Amino acid sequence: MNSLDWSALRDFLAVAETGSLSRAAKKLHLSQPTLSRRIAGLESQLKAQLFQRTPRGLMLTEAGDAVLAGARRVEQEALAIERQAEAAQAELTGSVRISLTESLGALWLPRKIAAFHLSYPGLRIEMLVDNRAVNLVRREADIAVRMFRPEQPDLIAKKVATLRMGLYGATSYFARRGMPNTDADLKEHDLIGFDESLGHLAAVQRLESLFRPERILHRSNSFIGQVEASAAGIGLGVHDCLVADADPRLTRVLKDVVNHPVEVWLVTHEDMRRSPRIRTVFDYLEACFAEDKDRLVGDAD
Repeated sequence: MNSLDWSALRDFLAVAETGSLSRAAKKLHLSQPTLSRRIAGLESQLKAQLFQRTPRGLMLTEAGDAVLAGARRVEQEALAIERQAEAAQAELTGSVRISLTESLGALWLPRKIAAFHLSYPGLRIEMLVDNRAVNLVRREADIAVRMFRPEQPDLIAKKVATLRMGLYGATSYFARRGMPNTDADLKEHDLIGFDESLGHLAAVQRLESLFRPERILHRSNSFIGQVEASAAGIGLGVHDCLVADADPRLTRVLKDVVNHPVEVWLVTHEDMRRSPRIRTVFDYLEACFAEDKDRLVGDAD
């Protein structure tokens, strides 16, 4: 049998984890027919069927389960080699991928990063704007801006700021519904809520308990979409002070009732921290957060 290569196992892992050829192909930046041929080739090489079709998608067979653990070990070794090789590169050239939330990635960092490009013309920045926590061990990003402290032992994390969230509404909304003066008043007001992806969080549930369930008129998984819904006068919304305080369409209310601080952490893999280009971007981001520390907490203090 010919030796297996890492790319074949990478394809296998993507299908195993997504349960779908189409989703795995998208993740790998391949066409679905190409990925299907590659999986068929791997099965032929191993002389075993690795997946079976079910109503819920592709499921691992017994043979596939046997391959899975070994494929994950190979993946970890391959990724470790890549990180170590990149860490050995002394030149400030190449790309650095940063993962951060929608409000920071779309509305804050682009305005801060222009000066970086002038100082480091050999470095390119790729921003992954996503409200989920990406997997740094698997190289989904080089640096992540997270709103919680990571627990994985092979990650380096540094708290760089506190981001505060408050309750905001538009002038048109207050003209129609009045201004709430106490938390009891919120029972008579409308709320723009989070969708099910964040609805399980204790802080979100505490907030929604201040409103009547039938008055949660609008939900969204987009932070920017929530800001726009508030600005349109649909209801009150909880937004980053960094973004909402700078929006003339919005006014903050009940600062003593809705005043939610969130820790901001810069995170990277311990191997990547030794890379000059990763370290340069990491340090620049830390300086950006320090520069805007007052804007991040708003005027609550």
